Amino acid sequence: MGTSCPAYDKDARAPERLQQEARLRLGPPALAQTSGIYREQSPPAALASHFKCLWLHRMPDGAPSTIAVVPDGCSDIIWSSKGLAVVGPDRIAAFPELPAGETIIGARFRIGAAASWLRTPLREMTGQTVPLHLVWGPAANEIEARIRDAASTPERLGVLAAALLGRLSAAEPPPPPPDIAACVAHLQGGRSTVDDPIRTLVREIGTSERTLRRHCHEHLGYGAKTLGRILRLQRFLAACRSRPGDTLANLAVDAGYADQAHLAREARGLTSFTPREIQRQLAARFGIGRVENFRTTT
Repeated sequence: MGTSCPAYDKDARAPERLQQEARLRLGPPALAQTSGIYREQSPPAALASHFKCLWLHRMPDGAPSTIAVVPDGCSDIIWSSKGLAVVGPDRIAAFPELPAGETIIGARFRIGAAASWLRTPLREMTGQTVPLHLVWGPAANEIEARIRDAASTPERLGVLAAALLGRLSAAEPPPPPPDIAACVAHLQGGRSTVDDPIRTLVREIGTSERTLRRHCHEHLGYGAKTLGRILRLQRFLAACRSRPGDTLANLAVDAGYADQAHLAREARGLTSFTPREIQRQLAARFGIGRVENFRTTT
């Protein structure tokens, strides 16, 4: 998958006990980006400032599988055999159990863009998968019918893109507030390794901590500290893919962790995997000679 694939089912946000039961029933989950076939394509130019990509993910044939979907700070509009839905941003990994051969398509929002499109504060969708008709009303049902009637997966992606272009033409959503744009740029740049970046951000942006926190929960789904942790993890994943033979100590420092122990705590807390498990899975899928076939989404 991309640096993360969205969670495909609201049941994926199961408590740790249920995640452990799934592991016993189906075996240890694979990182979503290492399971099945995942492809991305650029969105139409008019959507590029709002969406990072359009994507598809086809699960392997055979038995159902449980995958680990690692948080990436994004929200997605997805379509699967269960219909159209909005996947809110995740704080921790989700573990959906997907049918064999299932194909999911989606449009991934840029970080901070989803709330304006959905006209809903993202704090109300964090860690949730919501049927799209509950957000967009009957229009979502019409889009879903057109997607379901399409003859192929590429055609379904085209229908989804056309529907998004139609909504954009009808009423272009406003961009996120300047402080959110600055916050996201700051954290994506990896310029801060402190545990709580709020104080640094408010000095740079020139706003109050209270206003920034409120805007973060509305447009990101959680605070800047949480987004910073997630993006730092994504830098580690990207480094594992591009440098599969490097040491965990080097990868940790380059991603912005204080040391390897810091990486281990954060990886466990956000994904349930150890850094060694993550590195092993990514090296097996995106080892030397194959990294160029994978397109990151952070």
